[in-house]
Amino acid sequence: MTTLVRTDLEELVYNWLVKRNIPFTFQSSLAGGYYQLGGAVVDFIVEPNLAWRVFGEYWHSGVEKTGSDIIQKEQLTTLGYTVIDLWEADLRDPRRREEALTKALRGEEMLR
Repeated sequence: MTTLVRTDLEELVYNWLVKRNIPFTFQSSLAGGYYQLGGAVVDFIVEPNLAWRVFGEYWHSGVEKTGSDIIQKEQLTTLGYTVIDLWEADLRDPRRREEALTKALRGEEMLR
């Protein structure tokens, strides 16, 4: 059995969800995710239909990555998910983290 490794940002979100007894699935492969080009691996699926993507500033900046993130978001939306992008700057600050994750539970994102 493979153990999924969490980044430090994912660990912040993971612990927040566990502390509040909110059911979720970590690292869900959708639309061929791990195995097909164009698939998605979503960091957290919060039932019933919230797809939370945790974005570090370094890995999710630039034209190419931004374009691929937009395409993936459209694909997940087509599958019936409300896609919430959680950004590093919001997750690192404890007050902003609380606000970002509380909004994410309502299907809302922080303004960028």
